[in-house]
Amino acid sequence: MTRFFCGAGALFMLLLLVSPLAAADDLYVGQGALDRNAPNPDAALLQALDEVLIRLTGQVDAPLRSQLGLGLGQARALVQSQQRVQVPIVDERGELDQALRLQFEFNAPALDAYLARAAMPRLGRERPELLLWIARDDGREIRLATDPSLERALDEQGRRLGLALLRPLGDALDLSEVSAADVRGGFLEASDEALVRYQADVPVMLDLRRLGDDLWSARWFWRIDGLDRSVNLRSDSPTDLLTDGLETVLSGLAQRYAVRPDALGPRQRSIVIRPVDDEVQYAEALGYLQGLSMVESVRVVAARGRSVDFELSLKSGGLDDALALGGLLEVEARLPDGRLALTFVR
Repeated sequence: MTRFFCGAGALFMLLLLVSPLAAADDLYVGQGALDRNAPNPDAALLQALDEVLIRLTGQVDAPLRSQLGLGLGQARALVQSQQRVQVPIVDERGELDQALRLQFEFNAPALDAYLARAAMPRLGRERPELLLWIARDDGREIRLATDPSLERALDEQGRRLGLALLRPLGDALDLSEVSAADVRGGFLEASDEALVRYQADVPVMLDLRRLGDDLWSARWFWRIDGLDRSVNLRSDSPTDLLTDGLETVLSGLAQRYAVRPDALGPRQRSIVIRPVDDEVQYAEALGYLQGLSMVESVRVVAARGRSVDFELSLKSGGLDDALALGGLLEVEARLPDGRLALTFVR
């Protein structure tokens, strides 16, 4: 195996080749409805800001804008860009339609500063991936749902709430492990093997039933850190049941993963990554660390053989959770000197 960290000169040249991530953060992009006949950009702006605040905090019921002191003037000052977009939606009848919206990108550091001043817990970019199984009973048969309008509604709520929703393929292997009866009973353990196969973190099951001509019920089940949770809902609209259920799931994730500004702990964390076999792996590792939402800066401390030592400056807590959720790197060990030893996910 070629050793590429030959000395300080080679390391310096390699650092020059690697630039920080510059991708836009979708967590700070919100949409507001725009009436074609009587457009109201200000109302769309406030709706888009509400959407982003819910996504960042997981608080779906609290009047966050008033708590943060964000009036229309402050909201306008937070806008970095805006554009009109046409998006597919599911209407009240459950049919596919098109809607006109005004999309805003907000200034992430400035919005984070509002949340920090209010000592409000917030979720970072690193969120668990949800594997969602749906059993739908429409009065004729019970089946694992594959309804296009249902999928579109899920896509919209995933975008709005910042949830990473994975849907099983429904192939022979899936159906041999998880049945509609498992979903209706909330038997989350039936999804254990599928979680590994889909590389997901949280199993979610939805039992969606028609109770009458104008009434539906939804029983949601999910498991976070081995703790099972559930909620029962009723509505005349299946789409509303998806919205309310996923908002409840988001609130549960926020209770577990949201971090308060005063819960930072040490501002500096030392890590070692090993083995690093070539320049490509080094660049990937550096880019991954720079892209973590709680990392303010990354400094290379030493490079020996196939190990590289980094020092991370943190702007918020949640580093251990972010690493545990997976991605490029995972924790191999906690060393006696306090460093975290990371290795590439196999």
